[in-house]
Amino acid sequence: MRHALPPSDITSDGTNVRSMKPVAASRDEVEPRGVVEEELVALGRLMSRPLDGREVAQHLQEVSQHIVDGLRRLLGAVGCSLYGIESAAGPDLQRLAASPVGEIAAHPVGDDAAGRALRERRVASASDGDPVLALPLFGGERAVGVLEVRRGHGPWTLMELRLAQIFADQAALAIETARLVTESRQRRRTAEALALMAHATSRSFDVSTLGREIVDTLLLLLGCARATLFELTGSGFRLVAVARADGFEAAADVAGPELGPVETQAMLDRRLVATSDFLSDPAMSSTAPDRGLETGAVPIRAMLAIPLFHDDTPIGILSVGDRARRVFEREEIEVFRAAADHAAVALKHARLHAQVAEAVRVRERVRIANELHDTLSQLAFSVGLKLDWCLHRISATSPLYPKLEDIHRDTGLMMAQIRQLIGHLSPEGLAETTFANRLERLVHDFRELTGTMVQLTLHGDPARLSPAARDVLQKTLQEALVNIAKHARARRAAVHIEIGGDLVSIEVVDDGVGLSAGATEVASAQRGHFGLRQMRERIEAVGGRLEIVGRPGAGVVIRGAFPLRLDGK
Repeated sequence: MRHALPPSDITSDGTNVRSMKPVAASRDEVEPRGVVEEELVALGRLMSRPLDGREVAQHLQEVSQHIVDGLRRLLGAVGCSLYGIESAAGPDLQRLAASPVGEIAAHPVGDDAAGRALRERRVASASDGDPVLALPLFGGERAVGVLEVRRGHGPWTLMELRLAQIFADQAALAIETARLVTESRQRRRTAEALALMAHATSRSFDVSTLGREIVDTLLLLLGCARATLFELTGSGFRLVAVARADGFEAAADVAGPELGPVETQAMLDRRLVATSDFLSDPAMSSTAPDRGLETGAVPIRAMLAIPLFHDDTPIGILSVGDRARRVFEREEIEVFRAAADHAAVALKHARLHAQVAEAVRVRERVRIANELHDTLSQLAFSVGLKLDWCLHRISATSPLYPKLEDIHRDTGLMMAQIRQLIGHLSPEGLAETTFANRLERLVHDFRELTGTMVQLTLHGDPARLSPAARDVLQKTLQEALVNIAKHARARRAAVHIEIGGDLVSIEVVDDGVGLSAGATEVASAQRGHFGLRQMRERIEAVGGRLEIVGRPGAGVVIRGAFPLRLDGK
């Protein structure tokens, strides 16, 4: 770790120390040597102290302060300062310690002794004002900092130079040790976080929960402002999860539920895309937003985005972004790739689980449909045949004849509803094209079973109805048609359905016997009108209204309306 430094050109007056004649140590110079040894022993003891979970930065600050204080005392210097390089790309030095404290300010790397020492990778000096000695610090071949000593006057002796180099080596060792410990702890935290991510992926199939855990972990590990996970579905990309740093408001984020320019570029290239500032990146020119945007108008600038694949088929995309321009380090990109692997597994498992669940659901529906066909449907068919046998053998003038006809008609309606239910439960029924077709089939079956002429008029798009609204509409129509078959003795009926605005309305009119006088408001409570009461309760339960109007001999009008979006009700 110690870097051999050429001793040439290091004196404040330009004297080459290699040409200096050795000076015999006097008796007065032997005693300071013991002080030096004591100082180095104390420094070694401090540097070898176990961290024991303490903050690495605090430990480095203590060692750095000990180095500059000790070296200033031993050399009788005016001041001593120790600087570290925060980043290889950073233009400035970060002051770690100064002696006396606060008297030597931090400064950018320029043409002074510290700047020349780092650029030329050797000891440098300056004689403007107080003589300054700057010693570059190295961790292997990588520059990690500089030790700067300032004295009041006079050249630097060979012993002073060697002593300064000893302390410089200790400073380089302290800085490099702090870096290695920090990186080791960061790698351990990263490994633990990725292990937890892998464990979560293996025990859950909820892609929303897993996605949230992945983006939260990435936000913590990479120190970004935002992390997002998108899933590719049949209708486009769906935002699965997004995490934002504290103070980064969603309202200020340009990323909505759709892909941004960097994610789009990654999908087009089918590879990881990294950019320190996508607005000024020429590779983003085809997908970047309007270049007229002000710099402050775009909160996310530096980004990583990677597409997720399953069997070479894209299934999603993962991205992270930061507000400031930033060059992502190789280790950060590797962490991001590892998280992307877990995200791909999560999406893949969620899809497989959904496919299995759907297969189980279809199999259970088929089983129920078969049970209905083999039991209840056959029983209703048998009852119908027996009723036919009775009707053919009983006189039409018998008082039982109209009763048997009513039972026969009800049996036919029951068989039709069983067939519809079997059709909806079977795979063919599951693949039925539209909800409008189901309504048309319902009216068609009623017409075939009862002989009543029914006309269906449908205005609007049934696809706008939520699943719950479709269920309410279909059951309301069924109840209204059953009521006509059981009570109206109608020859004609009309069904009008209107889907518009935020409401769906239904009107069913027949030319049957109507309601008895005064029965308009109480029809649903009368004996034999359970279906009407159930119809009213169903519509009012979802915030709708139902009106039943009828007069003796003038038929009945049933009007209902309710919201077309009933999700959660």
